[in-house]
Amino acid sequence: MITAILPTYNRGAALPTTLPRFLALRGVERVVVVDDGSTDDTRQVLAAFDDPRLTVIRHDPNRGSPAARNTGVEAATTEWVVFLEDDCGFPDDYATTLLRVATETQADVVGAPWLNVPEERYAAEVARRRAEPTAEFGLDTHPGTFPPHTMETPFLCALALVRTEVARRVRYDDTLRGNAWREETDFYLRAVEAGHRVVCTPETASWQAGHWGGGQHPRVVPYEYWLLRNNWAFLRRHAAYLRRHGGVPSIARAQARLASRRATILARRAGGAAKRRLRG
Repeated sequence: MITAILPTYNRGAALPTTLPRFLALRGVERVVVVDDGSTDDTRQVLAAFDDPRLTVIRHDPNRGSPAARNTGVEAATTEWVVFLEDDCGFPDDYATTLLRVATETQADVVGAPWLNVPEERYAAEVARRRAEPTAEFGLDTHPGTFPPHTMETPFLCALALVRTEVARRVRYDDTLRGNAWREETDFYLRAVEAGHRVVCTPETASWQAGHWGGGQHPRVVPYEYWLLRNNWAFLRRHAAYLRRHGGVPSIARAQARLASRRATILARRAGGAAKRRLRG
């Protein structure tokens, strides 16, 4: 029915916590983990799992999460794939709820909100956000935003259910390297532009399972370089759509706003680090 695709990189510490939950998801026949050239103990951690539903594929060297997602899709044998992330948590019926919504709406891609809270705060946060929905989805919409009902939009988080043939046809753009900024939005927009139905549903959500090192997070300067580089490539590719539907009248101004926001974030972090050093 559904294959779960899990790209992972240097997250050996996270997988003992999150992978058992992924294997327990209803409707998931197989979990394909793509170890994207990890240099920690990820290989050994994965080898310790004794479950016939688990398939591990290794990239060597690291090729980036878009390439890892594409590799996972190529290995899928089911009609649908669901993309997971190694530091996130999901209710047991996450995949089956998305599949039901896909059937009801005849959608090819179904996403749901992601909440930056731990599991113990999940239920309360879902209730709060469902009580404050918004129908205005755009490029800068927070991934934790709940729509009032299932609605068409390409502005989803990465944790979506996708018809396998669509994922193979559209593919993730593996030229978005480094932190792969905009990889999922680029994928969804290209799916929409190819005529596929993409929706967001408030009927389920995911959460932040924990915080671990590793992942697609290079040092500060490379991270910011790839963020701005990938964002500009994304804006140029989708300028016409974003002007019509994404609230982006000018891609140059959108890029400048992002650069300004990132500078503010970095300045705040630097200030916080300086205060901690003084207290220490």
